[in-house]
Formats: sequence, structure tokens, C-alpha cells
Amino acid sequence: MPPTQLAYNVFDAFTAKRFRGNPAAVIVLQPDHGLSDEILQLIGREFNLSETAFLVPLEDHREDAPHFSLRWFTPHLEAPLCGHATLAAACHLRLNYPELRPAVPLRVARIWRAQNIPVALAEAERISRPVLRTKRGYMVEVAGTVDVSSVVHDSVAIARDIKIGQCVLTGPHEPTADDDSQVHSRMFACGSGIDEDPVTGSAHTRIVPLVRESGSWIRCGFRDEGRVLLRGHGVKVAEGVLFL
Repeated sequence: MPPTQLAYNVFDAFTAKRFRGNPAAVIVLQPDHGLSDEILQLIGREFNLSETAFLVPLEDHREDAPHFSLRWFTPHLEAPLCGHATLAAACHLRLNYPELRPAVPLRVARIWRAQNIPVALAEAERISRPVLRTKRGYMVEVAGTVDVSSVVHDSVAIARDIKIGQCVLTGPHEPTADDDSQVHSRMFACGSGIDEDPVTGSAHTRIVPLVRESGSWIRCGFRDEGRVLLRGHGVKVAEGVLFL
């Protein structure tokens, strides 16, 4: 029988301070939880965070050797990958399994020049290098003279033209005493119910191969075998019970 109550935790990911970074809800389900994907999607919509992560113990799971599957839901759909919610889930497991050292290998997505640019990004080529296409959506790399934070985006147009996937905006940043990052980035997934994500781990699996630099809040590295290594902090900000 499906549960009538679920315990949840919310973590701010890619930050060591509460009320910063990117929040994600984490829920641990039983292997035989009996909840449909429709219910999981409704829970994601109810939290209305960019992602809600669901952990489910696998068949070989033991208390002394934890092993979980992981799924991510935006308010509108199930995501194929989510960096900050993965970090949030890892933080939750770390609190409950102090000896656990999670390792999450991620394949770097192929990047190529977009042939058919969505109307929503037509203006972007005036301030950027060629718009790039990835398996997760589009990437716009602006010149160093463009302030990434000042770029105005059209949520309606992005949702219309990029119904599923991410639109990543990135550009080089000159390190300063207050901000030593070498790259600035923003991510929009308006068609998935995320107008703008506060910080997006999965986007950096494409940004890093493009620039091979490291940020200040997400520590990134490019490994010889073609993998991107992401590191970050997470802090618990809420816990409670969800009634079904």
C-alpha cells in the first residue's frame, strides 16, 4: 500500500551558507513504495523547487553498504540529470551514512554548433559566439565584454521554442578581489517550469569542456578521460512531513 506520509528534507546546494545556492527537496522512498510517476510529479510540483530528488534503495542495499537509485523532478517534468539535486541527495545520505563516500560519474555531453537556431535565441548571436547545441539544449557563450548577469531573457519565448531542455548562458569573467571566478553562467529552462535556476551543476558538464576553467562556488575540473568533476557544499535548511 502506498504511504500516506513522506519525510522530506530541503538542502541548499553549492553553498555553505543557508538561503544561498540552489535549494532541492530530498525524499527517501521504500523499494516497494507503490507511488506512481504521476504522484511523484505532483510532489515535485507541490515543492515548486527547480528539482525534487527521490532516493530509492536498490536490491543490494545494506545499512553497511548503502546503494540507492536517484530520480529528479522539476515542477513540470522528470529531468534526465540534475547536478544540484544530486549534491543535495549526497548531503542527505552523508548525514545518515557518515561512512558513505558517494561517487556519481557523469558523461560529458557532446557539443556542436547549432544549425537551426530557435527564434528565442536569434538575438543572442549578436552578442555571442556561434550558438552551440548539446543533448540537453542550447549554450550561448558571450564575449568577455558582455556582463552575463545583465543579459535580459524572454521567458515566454524560451518556453515556446525550447519546450524541453536547458538554455545555458556563459561567458568569461576577470577575477577580482571579491569574485575570483573565471566563468559566469546562467541557466534557463522555462519550458520545464524553471524560469532561471540559481545554480546548475549539470550545465557545467558542458561549460567545463568549453572553457576548461573553474568557478568559485562550483569547483570544476576536467579529467583526462573526458569526465567533468564537480565539487560543492550543501547545507540543510528544512525538514518535515508531506501528507499524501
